[in-house]
Amino acid sequence: MSPKAKQRSIRLVLILSLVTGICLFIVGALRENIVYFKTPSELLVLADQPKKLRLGGLVVNGTLHSKNSQHSFMVTDQKTTIHVVYSGRLPDLFRENQGIVAIGTYDSSKKIFTSTQLLAKHDQYYRPPLKK
Repeated sequence: MSPKAKQRSIRLVLILSLVTGICLFIVGALRENIVYFKTPSELLVLADQPKKLRLGGLVVNGTLHSKNSQHSFMVTDQKTTIHVVYSGRLPDLFRENQGIVAIGTYDSSKKIFTSTQLLAKHDQYYRPPLKK
């Protein structure tokens, strides 16, 4: 093998090692930081309830009750329904029959999910406002 070919091989191995190391670092960082939400059906099946979790689903029509800044509503995944209690201002995109992700804790004895933060989801389609 000529000296130039040997040098190219060494450079190629170093570059491949560096790229592999960077990819492994990125995958490890993402694995630690990605947080998935649980559906109501998955939440009821969990044996070991984490202290803080995310609950995702649709807000059931007619279940939103608000008094001052206390809000109560039901979230469903079309199989199971969970009662959610939230204190604070509702997000602007929050609507009944709309997807949400609630961050908080679940009390299995009372069967109530107490949310500390709400994230309103919207569909992927943009529709400009209707002109009057």
